[in-house]
Amino acid sequence: MPISDRYKLQQSAPVVLEGNREESVNLSLQAQPAASVGQIQGTVAAANGSRIEGATVQLFNSQGAPIQHVNSNPQGQFVFPDIQVGSYFITASEPGYLTPLRTPLSVSQGRSTTVTITMQTDTAATTGAVFGIVRDNATSQPINNATVNLFQTSGSTITQLGSVTSNASGQYLFANLASGTYYVQSSISGYLPNQSAPVGISGTEYAPLDINLAADPNANTGTLSGIITDSSSGAAVPGALVALYAINNGVENVVQITRANEGGLYLFGDLAAGTYRVKATVQVNT
Repeated sequence: MPISDRYKLQQSAPVVLEGNREESVNLSLQAQPAASVGQIQGTVAAANGSRIEGATVQLFNSQGAPIQHVNSNPQGQFVFPDIQVGSYFITASEPGYLTPLRTPLSVSQGRSTTVTITMQTDTAATTGAVFGIVRDNATSQPINNATVNLFQTSGSTITQLGSVTSNASGQYLFANLASGTYYVQSSISGYLPNQSAPVGISGTEYAPLDINLAADPNANTGTLSGIITDSSSGAAVPGALVALYAINNGVENVVQITRANEGGLYLFGDLAAGTYRVKATVQVNT
């Protein structure tokens, strides 16, 4: 039968006794209100049975909303006193361990509910991370949906480890990284790609690497490309002379000249909006 107070503990004023005297002390006890509460107590332990000190023990109501939290003592023990009668969930968190699934429990009036929370070691707890923000170099505003690639360097060897996309705040994150040297490279349409300086990570170190991207001055330009072939055979004409003419008010002016590659391909890039004509020929020295 659990012990409980039917009345609140009352105290008298100090009583001084001098010599052979009799004093009287009467106390009027105030009844303890009948509260529909109990308590939850328990232990946080690792899988091997060792107790976990300082773990955050979180209590949730029956709808899964967090309502209270306490920390475990050096013996891994915790207590939630004066919890309203009802149904609850409980779990715990501590760096180096995985948070277990929430355990359902019930609290009865005037009784203590005991629970043991067992935590598994997080195998990734000894790894590091690289994180940062991708920003516009001119405005310092975050860039959304930028591609961020992670590379690890070891001597002259460079290995790409992954690729993520920045969020609406320009943020990105690479976690679970072993000790080593890393750098990141970012790109997005309309900007010139850029990469960070290398950074070393040891153990559980979390290294910030922000990247600024400069706007591509040729981002709003177009290209003209094609294949030069022999009209008789249909074969590609390598080395064909290809001239690009800009047309303004009916007047044509050469603005670029290139040569077709071995497959007959030519390409003109970074072209501003306008009207153009391409002309090709083959010229030889006689």
